[in-house]
Amino acid sequence: MAEGRKPIGILPLLSSRFRNLNPTMPHAIQIPRLGWSMEQGTFVGWLKKSGEQVHPGDALFTLEGEKAIQEIEAVDAGTLHFDANNPTAGDIVSVGAVIGYLLGVGETAPPIPPRPTAPTPLPQAQSAPRPSASSLQSLPPQPPSDSPRTGAVAPPASPAVRRLARQLGVDLTPFDTVGRISEADVCRRYLLSRGELLPNVGEAKPLPRAVPVGRGAVVPLRSRDLPAISPRAARTAAKFGVDWTQLSGSGSQGRIRERDVLAAVDDSLPTSFTTPSARRTIPITPLRRTIADRMVASLRQTAPVTLTSEIDVSSLIDFRERLKRSSESPIPSITDAFVKLAATALRKHPALNARWRDDAIELFDEVHIGIAVDTNEGLLVPVVRDAHQRTVFEIARQSRDLIEKARVRRITAEDLQGGTFTITNLGSLGIDAFTPIINFPETAILGLGRIQTRSGLAVDGPTSQSHSPSSQVMTLSLTFDHRILDGALAARFLQSLAQLAAVDSHLLFEPPSHR
Repeated sequence: MAEGRKPIGILPLLSSRFRNLNPTMPHAIQIPRLGWSMEQGTFVGWLKKSGEQVHPGDALFTLEGEKAIQEIEAVDAGTLHFDANNPTAGDIVSVGAVIGYLLGVGETAPPIPPRPTAPTPLPQAQSAPRPSASSLQSLPPQPPSDSPRTGAVAPPASPAVRRLARQLGVDLTPFDTVGRISEADVCRRYLLSRGELLPNVGEAKPLPRAVPVGRGAVVPLRSRDLPAISPRAARTAAKFGVDWTQLSGSGSQGRIRERDVLAAVDDSLPTSFTTPSARRTIPITPLRRTIADRMVASLRQTAPVTLTSEIDVSSLIDFRERLKRSSESPIPSITDAFVKLAATALRKHPALNARWRDDAIELFDEVHIGIAVDTNEGLLVPVVRDAHQRTVFEIARQSRDLIEKARVRRITAEDLQGGTFTITNLGSLGIDAFTPIINFPETAILGLGRIQTRSGLAVDGPTSQSHSPSSQVMTLSLTFDHRILDGALAARFLQSLAQLAAVDSHLLFEPPSHR
């Protein structure tokens, strides 16, 4: 077992004291919950063979949760038993599912419940494929309906289709669709709402003859020869080239309303389109799903604002170079240095080290800073605890350990929880400034840009000093929750960081007793 890994004990079906009362009762091996929101995990593989003797603390199997892969250890002794219904590598398993048993002397294992199969999909009507972007035709914008539907029930749609509809702002309830709504249906509705017509591929139904209605034209509402029509419906008919005299109205006494005109436009759309021949899908991993859910939750539940500021880090860079020539190891990275700088500044500006509650703002005395780590599977944010009490060398050692565990997916749920502020560094990838998303429910996140050389540049900044003829500068991007603090306070936090980096950075590398 790798150093620093903390196996998770199996949650027993019955406690050992009840098992002692009934020694013939086998001990069920269940899928544990590795995170508070975990409902399913990915089974990686057994570490013991069926029939092998197991002791408390032995690693039984490996499980991938939302953010980490962990070995699950036994909390009881016995002979391991699993049968053909046990999961295999890559199977999705639900929390609490029984996958095997630990048997005592003379015990017989009951049958392992079969794993649920994929549900049978609902019947799906043949849907129109997606159009190619190059064949779109432009139309004037479609006015909003003057008579929205009420009480409508949306036809069935897959989760992917519903997510697409939410992203595009498309209401599924107006669909008059037989069977399930497809992505093409949602895209067609979206393009119509923007005034963009889908490509004319195949035979489309002809539109009724257009009747031009000029600006200021009088539209008869009651006539012996023409049906009654609302002015808004008449304008819409003119824009889409619909002969409204051939329509049947759904309004009072047959009056034509805008939705009648739009229905005529919808009926004229082609029923088949050309689909790109090459496409592929990538399965969504539990980690990707967790990241997606947290990012969307952050944007929905915060009022994010991003400030950027270019600061002089020449003093910080020079001091790191001097450290490289000393015996200190490991040498703190730029991210390590800013963990310490931010921890110091947060003590001065506690509003950024806070959390929104329904009826109050909670300020934290401790500073626990998360470091965004790019892994092959996705983004993880391990937490450096009590950063305000640590030297930068202690921060460097802890961050290296956390980053290594994150990249090999051996990090624990405890390592990823409890952060009060987050730092993310895209400077190594050549990014100057960006808009990081708050790691909700935290209040702020600091983005570090790349270090650049500025020659002959003088700036009157918050530190009241100018760049030297050749200065090392970096852009900081601070995203904060405007519900909790205002822009001026966030700007003062950036000023404090600039002061610490340019003037007082050497103090951060000294042990606390030397300050």
